[in-house]
Amino acid sequence: MAYTVKQLLESKQFPDMRLVICKENLNQEIKGIRIIEIEDMERYLTGGELLLTNMKVYFGETEREFRKHLNELEKKQVSGFIIKQHPDMVQKVNYYDILLKFCSERNIPVIEISEDEYYWGIIKYVILQIYDENIARLIYFKLTHDNISNMLLDGENFEDPTKNILFLLSSMIGNPVALYYSNLTCCASTTQDLSDFVFEKNVEKYKPDIVTRFEYKKQRKEHTQYITKIHVLGRVEVYLVVTEVNMPLTILDYMALENAVFTLQYSFMGTYAQNQIEKKYQRDIGYSLLNGLLTGDELSKAARMLKLKDTAQYCVVSFHTISSNSEDYYTKEELEEIGVIEGEIQRLLPDEHIYRNLNQIVCIHEIKPGETQAGFREEMEKLYQTVQKQIFHRNKTTDFQIGIGSIVNGYGDLKKSFKDSKKIIDYMDM
Repeated sequence: MAYTVKQLLESKQFPDMRLVICKENLNQEIKGIRIIEIEDMERYLTGGELLLTNMKVYFGETEREFRKHLNELEKKQVSGFIIKQHPDMVQKVNYYDILLKFCSERNIPVIEISEDEYYWGIIKYVILQIYDENIARLIYFKLTHDNISNMLLDGENFEDPTKNILFLLSSMIGNPVALYYSNLTCCASTTQDLSDFVFEKNVEKYKPDIVTRFEYKKQRKEHTQYITKIHVLGRVEVYLVVTEVNMPLTILDYMALENAVFTLQYSFMGTYAQNQIEKKYQRDIGYSLLNGLLTGDELSKAARMLKLKDTAQYCVVSFHTISSNSEDYYTKEELEEIGVIEGEIQRLLPDEHIYRNLNQIVCIHEIKPGETQAGFREEMEKLYQTVQKQIFHRNKTTDFQIGIGSIVNGYGDLKKSFKDSKKIIDYMDM
């Protein structure tokens, strides 16, 4: 049986829905539902779709161009429009009034929803009314895949699509979403809560009723949480956590979640590879500076690249993780553990120059005006306690130690401070 615009309005599923135009033609069959993502959306319609838009894709179009698109959409026999207005966005062309007049003349229903209403709740509901569940799954998977994947291709947000993907996913599933590093500190969240994540004792493996490529877990706190582990090139682990605050997750929500995890994984792989190249380049320069291998113009050029000053005071800090061995060979597990510790130090000291060479992690610290050696040692003691706590949480036995070198004037004497920091580590080992 055909599902119509009238049935959607009478369902009372969306109390904020308001019919604006065309009470006489509500028996239009809804044959599909799409968000207008590009101005020439008509090229991708099969006919009879209910279209959702806030008009943003048309901003910048002339009135003539906009009317041309509307004429093409009419040829597709669209079943209606669902409009979300943004009153603060003033445009030279009043697209909203043009659309209302156009639809009034052609008996096309126009429905308005509030600015804070998400499209995806409407899409999920309508899809399940017009298709059987299996087809609805396939169509919704394709819709969410296209929308989430586009985040990686968006020129404006290409540098850091992570937060945009999280907010889009949150709008799709109607619940808050957060991302956590392997040490369980918060990487990004759709809420103001940036506290560390805690695995509860009741956490258990969970298998959603879909074909999945990822590992899910479920735990119950004040609200149920679903945890998905994202592996990045077998070296880094990130946790995506959905908290059921507003509504239970449905089969279609897991489709969106699966697409978001896959897209985030792909995004992280690119970011990780780029960061590794940058880190290797800076590591080579830092290693040469700390070991006194540069002189003259080479030394000055390297210092400029790392933004080190000849007039500043510096102190080199060495971090002991896993003891060196004569073969210079370390297991995959050992190297992963060193990488996790490096990431934790970088998170705690975001403004410092930090380098890693196999099992060796080194920090070049610039002494700030008024900073004392005792104050800096106290800061390093806090860092030591934090890292040790994380090591204990991971059930590791890493012998983490900190060696603080002498304070030197200018970047030319970094070798001396580095040598002193290693001596302190060697003394601890004895």
